[in-house]
Amino acid sequence: VIVSKRVLYQQLFSSLHMDIYEFNFGYNNENDIEFSTLEIPKQSYYIKKSLDSLGIVKEGEKILTGNILLTKIKVTKPNYTYKSIFKLIYSIFGKTIRNIKDNSLYIQTGKNGRVSKIELFLINTNSHYKTYNNSYLKCRIFICKQ
Repeated sequence: VIVSKRVLYQQLFSSLHMDIYEFNFGYNNENDIEFSTLEIPKQSYYIKKSLDSLGIVKEGEKILTGNILLTKIKVTKPNYTYKSIFKLIYSIFGKTIRNIKDNSLYIQTGKNGRVSKIELFLINTNSHYKTYNNSYLKCRIFICKQ
């Protein structure tokens, strides 16, 4: 194979690999819902620095193995086996207790690149057709690697 310097320096034969990640936000009922936020529990500022105000990675950010692509928090209604304790906490603080589960999505091992595009799709939940997996929002993240 013979290649000239011009082809090599101007990168005429460079390739681009694109990974597409697609995520759904779902719900089971009004008390059990998933959403994205920047206020995820037990995470430092360093981990959250590449996220925007919605908890989704910013466009143009360099992503390495172990970085957060999307924060997902699932809030469920707790089962009331100890009703008296929950009533006491509500009377003291004025707030009900909710179970919060962190379902943040991290990039896989060995994958890296730059975020080129983010797409958000709102799924119509009022339609007569059954939505896939009771999801109300779909997020696609495009990551390019040279």
